[in-house]
Amino acid sequence: MGGEGPHILEKTRSRTAFGMIIYDFMDLHAALEQYFHYPQFRPGQEVALRHVLQQRDALVVMPTGAGKSLIYQLSALMLDGTAIVFSPLIALMKDQVDGMNKRGIPATFINSSLSNDEQNLRQRGMVQGKYKLVLIAPERLRSPNFKAALASVPISMLVLDEAHCLSQWGHDFRPDYMNIAALRPQLQPKITLALTATATPRTQISIVEQLGMPEAQRFINGFNRSNLYFEVLRASSNSEKLSAIRDYLKERASENEKVGGIIYTGTRANAEEVAAYVRDNCGLNAQHYHGAMDAQARARVQDLFIAGDLPIVVATNAFGMGIDRPDVRFVLHHTMPGSLEAYYQEAGRAGRDGLPARATMLQSAQDIVLHEHFIKNDAPTGDELRRIHSLLQTDMPPTDSEIGQRLKISETKSRVAIGLLSTVNGKLDDGALAQIINQVEQRREHKRSLLRTMIQYTQTDECRRAKILEYFGDSDGATDTPNAPQCCDNCDEIASLKQPAEMRPAETRTERAALIVMDTIALIAQRNSGVGKGKLALILKGSQSEDVKHFTQNRNFGKFQELPTKEVESLISQLLNAGYLKQVGDERPVLQLTQRGEIMLKARAAVNVKLRSADAKAPTSTPRPRTEGNTIEVTRKMLDAGKTPEAIAAERQLAMSTIYSHCASLIGEGQLDLERVVDSARQMVIRAAIKTVGSVDALSPIKAILPEYVAYHEIRCVAEAWRREQRDGTAPPVAPRAPATHTELDGDPLESATQFENLRKWRLERARADVVAPFIIFSDEALRCIVNAKPRMVEDLLSVRGVGQIKMERYGAEVLQALKSS
Repeated sequence: MGGEGPHILEKTRSRTAFGMIIYDFMDLHAALEQYFHYPQFRPGQEVALRHVLQQRDALVVMPTGAGKSLIYQLSALMLDGTAIVFSPLIALMKDQVDGMNKRGIPATFINSSLSNDEQNLRQRGMVQGKYKLVLIAPERLRSPNFKAALASVPISMLVLDEAHCLSQWGHDFRPDYMNIAALRPQLQPKITLALTATATPRTQISIVEQLGMPEAQRFINGFNRSNLYFEVLRASSNSEKLSAIRDYLKERASENEKVGGIIYTGTRANAEEVAAYVRDNCGLNAQHYHGAMDAQARARVQDLFIAGDLPIVVATNAFGMGIDRPDVRFVLHHTMPGSLEAYYQEAGRAGRDGLPARATMLQSAQDIVLHEHFIKNDAPTGDELRRIHSLLQTDMPPTDSEIGQRLKISETKSRVAIGLLSTVNGKLDDGALAQIINQVEQRREHKRSLLRTMIQYTQTDECRRAKILEYFGDSDGATDTPNAPQCCDNCDEIASLKQPAEMRPAETRTERAALIVMDTIALIAQRNSGVGKGKLALILKGSQSEDVKHFTQNRNFGKFQELPTKEVESLISQLLNAGYLKQVGDERPVLQLTQRGEIMLKARAAVNVKLRSADAKAPTSTPRPRTEGNTIEVTRKMLDAGKTPEAIAAERQLAMSTIYSHCASLIGEGQLDLERVVDSARQMVIRAAIKTVGSVDALSPIKAILPEYVAYHEIRCVAEAWRREQRDGTAPPVAPRAPATHTELDGDPLESATQFENLRKWRLERARADVVAPFIIFSDEALRCIVNAKPRMVEDLLSVRGVGQIKMERYGAEVLQALKSS
């Protein structure tokens, strides 16, 4: 805040009836530090905040994780009256309110999860001005009693979170948002603030038009999440996708990453199947989540994930809105989403702590077929519209889900129907029905347009980040070379093509066969046409079918006549998966060469593919043989099958120490990744102890200086990894290296690592006791700052970034005790 900060603070701050310190509008940074413990605003936050505090309407479009909620929360603190926040996230309102209350912000929520008595009690408190923020589900406006109560509330601002739900052109339209727009003229709030993470320019226009505030300033920025790496991987079948997921998770573990993330699927069945596959084949705890589960089961999975007790959730798009776990290291899409809005909102749940994270998509032609099915079936038919209209004319109209249950249609269909019928007064005649059906067709065509844009994103050879920024209209971030340390797979590809690895000429039959496939595609492209995988295989086989008679003049026609069709198809698939070919188009995708494929073809260079019919080269090395009866070999095979050491010990009826002894031997031979059996945080503590002792010849001296919770078998496994690293000539890292944005632990490595681990254990216990997510208490970053600050008294914590007055008073004594117990 600079040298004059304290003086300005003393002059401008005052206390409210809530006992809160409220600052002058010019002293926003002091308020930010006081209530949110952040040293500075994120890009776009401060300019939007100052605009709102000047009592001017605004639409804020920022991606997931960019900090939209802080804008309305801090605005509400600095304005007189109560902010009414409409949000569709009923299941997450409690978490949001708990987070604000922990910061000393008087806030509450009113929704159907509460008893009638509790709803009435909070509604009276709202009217009496007891809260600075009240979170409301838009369905609440169906209640005349609530609308009457709202009319007497001193409203500081009207906030629409997830504002894209207001637009029929948005990807998640909800008819009840229309009631907010209809009520706004009656309430006449001084400020209306709409916020969303996903709104194209067309959707932005729709939002401000529906709300009747065409003069509202639009703030669109923050879409350049520089810590996210974007990539698209090809997988032509579900089995290939499962194999890709297994390899992906293994790679994350080998990079010393904490394996924690979200895998999104297109259907509920896929969610259950993939979760089971990850558990059975990857040795990781994964649970599924989808809308058909009961509320209690969904809440259990969600709470475990947010608390950090569940590393991986496999879910449909029903999971994620409002999920605020900061340390999600990856979001992996098993199925391509139907729009770029949906994709970026889901992908943006990775890396909210600012550390490197990956947004990866598996894509196949079957994904397109699935979304075409969704588009065809997510809007009501004429008969369904008539039946829903009749239900809505009753004295007690049913809800979206009740309509779906009565008519045996999806809730999405009933929701869309309610929105379409909202303009019909009285009888639904043939003319009105025809107009609505026309709107349905317009909606379907719009969704097809969104799908085409999504497909173009997966197929582009250009920078994926730039495509996203251009799509959302983020002029601040949309440049030819968006600022990011690691950008996307296409940028990596372009960089590698500028500095190609040493290439050698194609020599073997298999290597020449790969070039023939690519040459055939290039020749077809010269005629401004294209073929799919199946037709290309027929051409190469020299088929006499009617479909390929126009390609008999191609110089490669029939070149693979002697090869089995499956071999030819496998060769094409390998070239696709290796990035030499790509599929473009939607309903009937055709093959094209990628930039890498064009370079390899021009150089007539060797491409690494396999062809069973060709002469196989002898392996360069033979692994040391193990007998089938070797007990360590049995353990290795069970580990490779995805089983944990605990499960193996139980199944083989052996002691845990025996199984971990096997693991240590396998680690020493380089046949098992250390991360499979010892997590990275525990490794950091053990490695620091090894460095202090200076030897792994004996384990007891290492154990003697370690905390009690570190087991001998963990020390043994890390020691074997240390020996192998010494033998291979690689320096053993005391702790994983962190990005420049990450606070590293200072001081004695063993003491600091132990204190950090103890603080994490205390935080988890306290979070469970308070029934909140651990990061609401303190982030990992704040815990590292506490360790580095070495506080002796509770008051010393005030100087630590991420603590603040309220958290110091609430947790200070416990934090000091956790540090002393190290």
